[in-house]
Amino acid sequence: MMGLTNREAEVFLTIAEKGEASVKDILESVDVHQPQLYNILSSLLRRGFIKVSSSRPKKYSAYNLSTIIDTYISSFSSIKEVVKRIESPIRSSSQIYVSYGIDGLNNGLVEVISNAQVELYGEIPSWILRKNLRLFMDALGRGVRLYLLVYPSISEEDLHPLREYEDAAWIKVNKLGDFLLLAADLSKGVYASRRSLTVNEGSHCYIIQDKDIITRFLTIFNSTWKESEDALYVDPSRGKYPRKFLNIHFALLTLEALLTHGYNPVVSVKGILLKNNEPIEVRGVVSSVNMLNRVSNIVVRSNGNQYTIGGYDAELEDIEAQEVVIESISPNA
Repeated sequence: MMGLTNREAEVFLTIAEKGEASVKDILESVDVHQPQLYNILSSLLRRGFIKVSSSRPKKYSAYNLSTIIDTYISSFSSIKEVVKRIESPIRSSSQIYVSYGIDGLNNGLVEVISNAQVELYGEIPSWILRKNLRLFMDALGRGVRLYLLVYPSISEEDLHPLREYEDAAWIKVNKLGDFLLLAADLSKGVYASRRSLTVNEGSHCYIIQDKDIITRFLTIFNSTWKESEDALYVDPSRGKYPRKFLNIHFALLTLEALLTHGYNPVVSVKGILLKNNEPIEVRGVVSSVNMLNRVSNIVVRSNGNQYTIGGYDAELEDIEAQEVVIESISPNA
């Protein structure tokens, strides 16, 4: 099985079947001595077949086979589709995993890109973009919006195919990157330090399934984004609508540009009304955008009322937005 020994394959399939498994769980299912099991787990981690939680006791989780196939034999798309149909979703309760080796890193990236439904955002080195360009194109093709900061540069060869989706792709470049970070829909992300990308054997990354942690990393990313140079950008006033945002930062940037160019954006917002912690939906016209240090929000006029709308973990605003949709735009009269 894809270069695994029979015993390695048995351990891998046991972990995949259980969703998450400790060493004790595996020993109860596989006839193997504990020292040998540790060697097998180390091999599977190093080769990117599994990931391990940071909790105690450690829990091991398998990458699904379609992710591994994408990394090892990406040209066999038909096999991937068959595997997707027969494979049940992997249950997972841990919020942070560690994945080892370049293959483990790339499996994590493949999983994030493939599962994105609305947005992908982050900063990545140019070789990661090149390696996964087909997957990014697939995501754009199914309607995912892409916000990427690439470092230290991006070639025209890599940029050219993205121009086909220029209304949905905003690409920036910076000579320096803070880290490797790629997140989808504020629900799942991959993080690796720059240092860990320079060596193969010692490289590792973190698979994060915690919205709060992802949002904190994106706060750093947002600062670098502001200082970076556009490589592919279409003025929002020439874009297509409606547009959905789960990350309010990019909703703010888009709305700010529209207001600056003299447009009236109509938005619908789903979120939580903070004064009573109840769900709320609001539809109205954006009157202003505020981006002041740690406080960023939009002001919406709706049915004679005015609401301030913030993003995740908002405290000073009226509404914590979970989704913002720019429905339409019209020029000022």
